[in-house]
Amino acid sequence: MLIGYVNMDGRVLLSNLSQSQQKREWYHRNKEAVLEQQKSSEKKKKSQKEWYQRNKKLCIDRARKWSKNNPTARKLIVQRYTLKKTSIGDWINGSNG
Repeated sequence: MLIGYVNMDGRVLLSNLSQSQQKREWYHRNKEAVLEQQKSSEKKKKSQKEWYQRNKKLCIDRARKWSKNNPTARKLIVQRYTLKKTSIGDWINGSNG
């Protein structure tokens, strides 16, 4: 038997659900609003900038190591980037279309 109560939105919250599961369900219901709030958060931007400044060498070393271990993937990424860059340039110059 499930025991619960109705909140202000008219949703039934079950008391035998764990708090983390209720939070997870709330997050999935409000995912877009939460992500938008995080995206525009100045505090998050500041903390990320500080983290990257402190760990710049680690990030660069990790990227170099990945590039060395995955040359075909790296080549594919570079090809996509250059193709995208040239196709955008063509549209801007008016030579496409």
